[in-house]
Amino acid sequence: MGTQGDRIFQITAERGFPDPWLSFGDSLCDEAALSTELTRAISKARKEPADWTRTEVTRVFQAKEANLRRCAGILDQVLSDYDASGMWGVLDERAGRLDIADVLETWGCTQALHPFPIVLRSLEFNWGYMKEHGVRVFYEMTRGYVSRLQENTERWHAAWNGEIATGVVDRITSIECDLASIEAPMHCDVCKKTITALLYLDE
Repeated sequence: MGTQGDRIFQITAERGFPDPWLSFGDSLCDEAALSTELTRAISKARKEPADWTRTEVTRVFQAKEANLRRCAGILDQVLSDYDASGMWGVLDERAGRLDIADVLETWGCTQALHPFPIVLRSLEFNWGYMKEHGVRVFYEMTRGYVSRLQENTERWHAAWNGEIATGVVDRITSIECDLASIEAPMHCDVCKKTITALLYLDE
């Protein structure tokens, strides 16, 4: 193991993940949690159709939509703040010096429990994308991903409303939309690990 991975890991252990990236990652973890909660609420409303079960589905949809608006707002603010401060140039220079293999080896000590270690592959993709396209472009892409998660939730909500109106159960849309949402932490929660490596690289 080289010095970059060890040093970044040590500083992260001491300081944790910095905001706003911690808040962004936590909110995208909430996206998956809310998706699971929504799936259960819809299942209950299908088994026990009543005003109170349908009201619960509406509540979770509203919480999920509000959470995604919060995620989008965090990214919009960061894009603006880093534009004003010139931070993107600093991060691009650091991304160019980051030893991806070395840092992945450090994280791999704890994140390779599964034969296909999604966290490590996501980190590898993120840093590679930053090196090739720039850090700001990576977060523009991430902002687009959050928009697609919002569209995913809108599609799910429309399908549920259609189910209530027609009485025809739409399981496929629920399955598809839930899978899209529960994938979010594997990308956007990993973002806080991705950016932290750059923020702490020269510490």
